[in-house]
Parts: sequence; C-alpha cells; structure tokens
Amino acid sequence: MKKLIIITGILALFAFASCREDKKIPDPAPKTPPVDNPTPPPSPKTGTPANTPEEDGTSISVKKDGASIETKDGKNKTDINVSKNDASVEIKKSKN
Repeated sequence: MKKLIIITGILALFAFASCREDKKIPDPAPKTPPVDNPTPPPSPKTGTPANTPEEDGTSISVKKDGASIETKDGKNKTDINVSKNDASVEIKKSKN
C-alpha cells in the first residue's frame, strides 16, 4: 500500500512538472554594424602652462587599489601613498 502511494505521488509530480509552460528566452539584440568613419583623435590640450604652481591644501584619494594623501603648505609638500602592493611616504621641504 505504501509503495502504491509513493509511486502515485511521483507520477503526479512528473505530470505537474511536464505540463508547466516553458518560459521563452528573448532573442539577443542585433549587432550594430561597424562605423565607417571613426571620430578624429582629440587635439592636444593647449593653453595650460607646463610649470603651474600647485595650490596649498590637502587632497585625499581613496580607490580600489589603495589610498593617496597629498598636502602642501607653502613650500613644504607631503605625499603618502598606500596600495595593495606598495606603501610610500615622501616629504619635501624647501631650503631657506
């Protein structure tokens, strides 16, 4: 009797699973054709002098790879860089 109930339950489960509606997978988007005339390369930047004085202040940058802190006060400059593979501290002081 127990075997008959188990077999009937399994058959009902298979019948239920086979009668479900299958979800249709949407077609992938069509590929766009390649561009015949690519845009020209950007022109080099002009108008910024090469030796611009850095402003005083503190800059903090945190990224996936690590962190960077830069501080400038007058002629004194401090750079601190910490990353996954490297760590460095650089302190520059002007000679009076």
